[in-house]
Amino acid sequence: MKAFYELRKDNFFVGPMTEYPFPLHVHETVEMAIVLTGECTMQIDGREYVLHPGDAAIAFPLTPHAYMTQSEGTKGFTAIFPADTIAEFSGIFHTMLPNEPIVHRERVGEEALRMAETLQQGHANQHLHLAYLHVILAHILHALSFHSAAAYNERGLGARVVRYVYDHACDSITISSAAHDLGISESHLSHLFAQQFHVNFRAFINAIRIDKATMLMRDPFLTLTQIYYQCGYDNMRTFRRAFVQETGVLPAAYMRAARRGGAESVSRPMEKAETMILPD
Repeated sequence: MKAFYELRKDNFFVGPMTEYPFPLHVHETVEMAIVLTGECTMQIDGREYVLHPGDAAIAFPLTPHAYMTQSEGTKGFTAIFPADTIAEFSGIFHTMLPNEPIVHRERVGEEALRMAETLQQGHANQHLHLAYLHVILAHILHALSFHSAAAYNERGLGARVVRYVYDHACDSITISSAAHDLGISESHLSHLFAQQFHVNFRAFINAIRIDKATMLMRDPFLTLTQIYYQCGYDNMRTFRRAFVQETGVLPAAYMRAARRGGAESVSRPMEKAETMILPD
């Protein structure tokens, strides 16, 4: 399964849960989902969970998670927000991790479910978003048990690493140069990718480059040669191989579709945020 690091343009969102499967991803914000009707299978930190109506799931910052399958008619509420949004809970998000990220309906509580439904339907005004989120979180966090995030410094380093690599992926970057600039050893950097993101450094770089290529392909004035050079590739053969591996489509076919306005038929449904793809 593919995973991606999501650089969200809007770090605060409350509203409907995605209506289609959304692949494995991580971001620096908290993500909470509550199923209101139907069923949804989620993967959080390597484990799968089936959520029934009234069940809630929460992914702490930099925890890989995905919406995998949904039954027909599934509706739900999602909140995505920075760990410091509500000061009362920021210490938990910064220093702890849940033993199990799922809370079942009886412990979520009817009050929290009513508020989630109001937010999902868009009936609450913006002034109530934070207040309702506060109450919902109070119910969910109270129902969870936690353990100390002993490796939280590593999680913070992970965020710094991916931001650095994202900025330099299309340069002549190597694991040695990245480790030097980040002030850590190559072995430490390699271990971080393997343990925290379950991907090797080179695959991480290629995925970011191909994601950038798909964006550049929308520009009608760029040739494929210009695009692959801008994305850090030296030749078409290497670029084509990496592109097909990431998208399943030849770059020329993808570019034609993108320029006809039909790239959605061959690309990932991820227009809500800027992303970087991390193949597992």
